[in-house]
Amino acid sequence: MRRLNRAIFDSLIVSLRGRGPLSSAAERSGVETIHLSMGRRPGPLTLVRLAKLFRRKNVGIVHSYLYDASIACRLAGRLSNVPVVLTSTRAPLDYLPRVAWWLDRATVRWCQRVIAVSKHTAEVAARIEGIPREKIVVIPNGVDLERFKPRDLYQSKRLFGIDEDSFVIASVGRLSQEKGHRHLFEALAAARPSIPKVTCLMAGDGPLRDTLVAQVRALGLEKVCRFLGDVADVESVLAAADVMVLPSIFEGMPNALLEAMAMGCPVIATAVGGSKELVRPGETGLLVPPRDTASLASALEQFALSFRDHGGMRRRIRDIAAASYGIDSMVRSLEQLYLDQWNSASTQSGSR
Repeated sequence: MRRLNRAIFDSLIVSLRGRGPLSSAAERSGVETIHLSMGRRPGPLTLVRLAKLFRRKNVGIVHSYLYDASIACRLAGRLSNVPVVLTSTRAPLDYLPRVAWWLDRATVRWCQRVIAVSKHTAEVAARIEGIPREKIVVIPNGVDLERFKPRDLYQSKRLFGIDEDSFVIASVGRLSQEKGHRHLFEALAAARPSIPKVTCLMAGDGPLRDTLVAQVRALGLEKVCRFLGDVADVESVLAAADVMVLPSIFEGMPNALLEAMAMGCPVIATAVGGSKELVRPGETGLLVPPRDTASLASALEQFALSFRDHGGMRRRIRDIAAASYGIDSMVRSLEQLYLDQWNSASTQSGSR
């Protein structure tokens, strides 16, 4: 929101729920931020409040993120005659019941475009979820290239009390089922005899924390894996890593991979979703099949054998991220989409 052209766009941030971990950052951006404090799912009262808010603020363009907000904004936008409603799809809806898929298809008529974060996500939305292809536009996520930029690897290791010659793995993400952390730990246990000096930095928290801590203990990895919890300065973790591992079961367009690449950190990721579009095997990292412990262990061993020689690779990875995935490029694409849809809506309104 801070990067939108304020000479053209007067912005407003609306959260359907109460205050959360991003609320303070939203308020610091200087953009008016409103929390509706709804329940677990948006009900009729939330839709009415949202529609009234759209009317009161004379909203011309709505851009929603995540499933609940997309459904709510399509319906509230319809009720309040918002000229342009844009919604986003960031990952397959496999985690939701089939009735949610039906509701998505039933309400998509009340938005002009569905923004997909990757080609894979767009294909799934069209082929499996039944969203009309002509509604879908692909705009990949972007990364802040100033915040996520290379730092001295060995100095960054020392900040965590790690020896320079230790092989450091970073894992960044929510500790939840779809992120596949248990497969990382199984692979690490299998590869450990080949990698005697190894540290795994786990940045993130979530519902599986206690389960994963117990797994680490059972595998004898207590001295290898460090659970750091939510880390505000996540770039400090990536800066200390010889490789970043994302063992997800499914993904849309993972920001964690983009952030690692922007810092020049090689990546090992499962060949799912947008990860397949980001990782260039042998150039920016390696892809392995999801849930394949043996392949992941082999990839870890391969990187551990040569991690001291990756200086050139790290520079190439940064160059690729900077050329293709900067956040300013993403924002310019969104601005153009906003203007195109606004002009189209204005033309249609004038012809009626």
